[in-house]
Amino acid sequence: MQQANTFKNYIWLMGRRIRAHRCQALSKRSKLQCKNAALREKHVCRFHGGKSKGPLTIDGKKRCADVKTIHGRETREKRKIRSKKFIEMKLLASLLK
Repeated sequence: MQQANTFKNYIWLMGRRIRAHRCQALSKRSKLQCKNAALREKHVCRFHGGKSKGPLTIDGKKRCADVKTIHGRETREKRKIRSKKFIEMKLLASLLK
């Protein structure tokens, strides 16, 4: 059974005197929307990464690009290395027979 979109876009603060955008993050456990106000010009609150600016330096951006994953905790480079090692292992096993 799929639930309808029950996300609320705004939250009222200070006794309904201030209307602010509501954080759009979803709880993993309860599947409910975060009850905090989102930061200005952001979609999430400070607890869900609203204050993050991402990598700023060229070095930091390169590190992030290097660790992009394909599936789970495996990077492309690790999969290539494992594939080469597996081929070596098969070759050695065939030589032992």
